[in-house]
Parts: sequence; structure tokens; C-alpha cells
Amino acid sequence: MKAYKHLIKHALSMGCTVSVWDGGEWQVKRCTAYKAIIDAIESVEEAQLRIRQQDAVIGWALVSAFGLEDDETVVDYTCTSFMEEWSEVYETTI
Repeated sequence: MKAYKHLIKHALSMGCTVSVWDGGEWQVKRCTAYKAIIDAIESVEEAQLRIRQQDAVIGWALVSAFGLEDDETVVDYTCTSFMEEWSEVYETTI
């Protein structure tokens, strides 16, 4: 599974919301709809994700849906406990 899709599923399963910055605007803000988030990510070459839980930002990631190996689609992310936990979970699934 592509890392960015796994990250979205993981965030939503943990009760988080996801906002997608496409380089010009926030296409979705504090969203919990998987399809809307994926559509926003896949509409651009690179997107930034802001992940919130109870209004607190707990993670940020730079993602690219195209032209990379599945495990490389999360290009960069913040070193927070949430993102480190996700990374460990993802590594065990690939």
C-alpha cells in the first residue's frame, strides 16, 4: 500500500482530521472523509498534510502520490510521537 494512503487511514482510525494544502490553497480542512482527502492529494504533484487530534496539530507530512515507490510517497514528516508511531506501524505492514 502506498505510504500516504496508509497514513490517511491510520490518522482517520485514530480519530484525527486531515487538512490538505496543494501549494495554493487548503483543498480540504479538518476533513474526515477518506475519498475527499485522497482526491485532494492526487490532484497535485505534491501536497502537505496537517493532521489534528482534538484541535491540536500532531503531525505534518509532505506527500507525493505519483512517480515514487509506494514506501517513498510520504516524502518528509515531522518527528512527533504520532508520526513516529505511524512510521513504525507502516514499516511492519510492508
